[in-house]
Amino acid sequence: MQETRRARLQAVIQEELSVVVPREVKDPRVPSVTFTEVQVTQDGSQATVFVAILGGAQGGHDGAPPLSEKGAQQRMKDCLEGLTSASGFLRRHLARVLSVRHVPTLIFKEDRGFENAIRVNELLKKISETG
Repeated sequence: MQETRRARLQAVIQEELSVVVPREVKDPRVPSVTFTEVQVTQDGSQATVFVAILGGAQGGHDGAPPLSEKGAQQRMKDCLEGLTSASGFLRRHLARVLSVRHVPTLIFKEDRGFENAIRVNELLKKISETG
């Protein structure tokens, strides 16, 4: 598959998932999520979708107390399981939208980039306070 075609396919998959998941996926395990990146394999058979929970997996932004690290890991695990169980529905939706012969298999993975950036920032603050 050509690189430009693959990039377009990745962008369309990310955009469609961003629209359809909040509206159509009714699984209680799937909170408000953002799809940070989609990587389609060279042959177009698989699409790895990177997911981040809005507000972080620990929560605490909606008035509820924040979760422990273990609770946050469980929340993300549940979210990925919910998205995986809805992958057949999501592939059928993508089949209607995409103009490809074979719709790629969806694989959902956690994107910890934002959480890692926050953690590094907090560590740098601690270092500057002690120094």
